[in-house]
Amino acid sequence: MWNRIIKTSAALYIPLLIFTLVWGYLQKKELITNMGQIQQRNILSKSYNLIDQGMVLIDITSFWSSVTFPASFSDKNQLNPDFLNNYIRTMQGLDVYEQFRLVDLHGNELVRYEKVDQDSMAPADLQNKVDRGYFQAGLSLRKGQVYVSPIELNRENGVLETPHKPVIRGVTPIYDINNAQVGLAVINFNMKKIFDLLKTRISGDNFYLLDKSRNVITTNLSDNVLPHQAQMSPTDSAIKKKLELKKLIFPRDTFFMENGSLWVYQNVRTGFEKDVGMNRYTDMAEIVTDNDWAIIQEIPPTYIRGRLQTIRKNLILFNILTLIVITLIALIYARTQREKKNFVTQLQQKNKQLLSSQAQLKSTNELVKLSNERLQVRNRQLENFSYVVAHNLKAPVTSMSIMVDLLSKSKDQQTFMELFPKLQTISNNISTLTEDVSTYISILNNKELQVENVNLLLLLQEVEKDFVETLLDDDAQDFEIVYKLDAWHSIKSSKFYMKSILQNFLSNAIKYRKSDAPSHIIFESSWENDHKVLYVKDNGLGIDLDRHGDNIFKLYKRFHRNISGKGMGLFIVKSQLEVMDATLEVESEEGVGTTFKITFKRI
Repeated sequence: MWNRIIKTSAALYIPLLIFTLVWGYLQKKELITNMGQIQQRNILSKSYNLIDQGMVLIDITSFWSSVTFPASFSDKNQLNPDFLNNYIRTMQGLDVYEQFRLVDLHGNELVRYEKVDQDSMAPADLQNKVDRGYFQAGLSLRKGQVYVSPIELNRENGVLETPHKPVIRGVTPIYDINNAQVGLAVINFNMKKIFDLLKTRISGDNFYLLDKSRNVITTNLSDNVLPHQAQMSPTDSAIKKKLELKKLIFPRDTFFMENGSLWVYQNVRTGFEKDVGMNRYTDMAEIVTDNDWAIIQEIPPTYIRGRLQTIRKNLILFNILTLIVITLIALIYARTQREKKNFVTQLQQKNKQLLSSQAQLKSTNELVKLSNERLQVRNRQLENFSYVVAHNLKAPVTSMSIMVDLLSKSKDQQTFMELFPKLQTISNNISTLTEDVSTYISILNNKELQVENVNLLLLLQEVEKDFVETLLDDDAQDFEIVYKLDAWHSIKSSKFYMKSILQNFLSNAIKYRKSDAPSHIIFESSWENDHKVLYVKDNGLGIDLDRHGDNIFKLYKRFHRNISGKGMGLFIVKSQLEVMDATLEVESEEGVGTTFKITFKRI
């Protein structure tokens, strides 16, 4: 009884368990999706902050492309100090504004202002920037264009500034009153404040800003920025290795689970397009940049496990209650089923017996069907045998009886000498007929054929050797044997019978070839209705099937009186094929040729 209770409980609980597991999986998937979508919106907000910073830099930089400078631009005394001072007073209130410089076409700084504290800027020592990448990029700009540099650690006189300072630069060409380019305006923004804003968390997540080479620009897991431009600490190296994610093959916006964490990857639209979510930028300079930033938000396993804990508790409670209810149902069901146990057992036994009987009956029917088919073939073969004995043996036996009677009544030596050769001829005919009947009986009695895998190509080549001397005759030199056995070249059959069959076909093709034209025989294999088929085609004399079709496979039937033969070959071929469960069909046209089709039922 307890076994039944356990089985019933399992039968009822397993589907519910599967349901709860699927439901839990869907809840987890929905939670992951929701967290991913929240992080995508968070990344989008951070992208706007990063783009806004870039747009401010572009607006301030593009201002200088519209300023007209004196022709003697390289003379610092010719620059308008009041204009520059007013500009600096305006810009020093912008906390991200780090440097302002005017550089001539040789890389020499003519004006340099630097941030000295939060609210003030002051002139600084002039430097030459001819070897800096942003200066070289600026020289290729056209009027009105602004170049936005990658985020880099600031260098002074070619040396990294310490403490490290992440900056982004805007560069635009400047022109004199003659519309001739005289230099570049370069503006540096300090990215530290925006980085601090980007590092803010909403759910214990980790933030990574990457460049186009997947180098970490900044992350909330390290105080270092752009470590690949300075010196990688063990922590920075571990972070870089951590970001070698297998599922992040293509740089497209996505989120996925890997190593227990939820990773949200999103590209930052660094082209500064006019439509950046809210159509805020309508009048923009033409931007030149090779920036390609991406943001990754990682939700660590600990946070995910915490969010999933509630789902697990609900699943456990649901399963406990379900088990209690199912156990009670199983107990009631077991008591009910115990009364029907004997009936069900007897019914099952009867069903098993019925199924066993059906299987045996089906097997017996198959055997009977096969036996009937073979019996029909054997009956036809016995009818042919009866015909051979009754028809072909009757005439020579009668003739012999008459000869013997004449010999017994005649005492004339001359009569004996005349009748004896005839009697000998009749005896030879009877002997030949006896051999033919013996051959046919051996086919009928050969119930257990030695079946093997016969290579048809090798067997044909072996049979061809039996006719080498015939094929070398002057009359047969134009005879060609063609093999087309690409579909298949081996068959499970009696090698002895197959050799006899092929010998008969080849012998007939040579014997009944045309004397006035090149002759051939083609052996071609194919598949038809999942059966192997062998075609034997020749271009010989052919047979008038309208006249001889009913007798073509009968014993001692000949269709070309001018060519010697016994009329035994096709009869033997068909008999041997029937023993091997194969069928033989013929198509022929007199004067054109004959095609035999052998279909093997055994593959």
